[in-house]
Amino acid sequence: MEMKKMLLAASVACLALAYVASGRMAYQLPAEVETILRSPVVTSFDCTNRIYGYYADVDNNCEIFHVCHPIADDVGNLAEMAQFSFVCPNQTVFSQETLTCAHPDDAFPCDQAPTLFDVVNAEFGRIPQP
Repeated sequence: MEMKKMLLAASVACLALAYVASGRMAYQLPAEVETILRSPVVTSFDCTNRIYGYYADVDNNCEIFHVCHPIADDVGNLAEMAQFSFVCPNQTVFSQETLTCAHPDDAFPCDQAPTLFDVVNAEFGRIPQP
């Protein structure tokens, strides 16, 4: 009986690890996501050579955005760059200026979002001086 419990625990642990690892994969989006998007998903955005931050996906009309998260190894070197993908609610887009999903009329122009990538994301982790 103990062996069965150990095997069950090991199986659960493996499934949990696989679930966490899949969360680091880009474009893991909800089923039927294309029913709320203006066009089919384009999987061209990549976090390579980007700093930690939030990024509008211009190729997807900014209806999708990504979080790029560098993961360091034991000595502080970059081990991998995790990319998490999210979809804005129906009829909204990701505004690179405010890092929020907003009505398209209120959002920073999608085609200009890359001009703010470095500026806005460089602010993460900074403590304002009094």
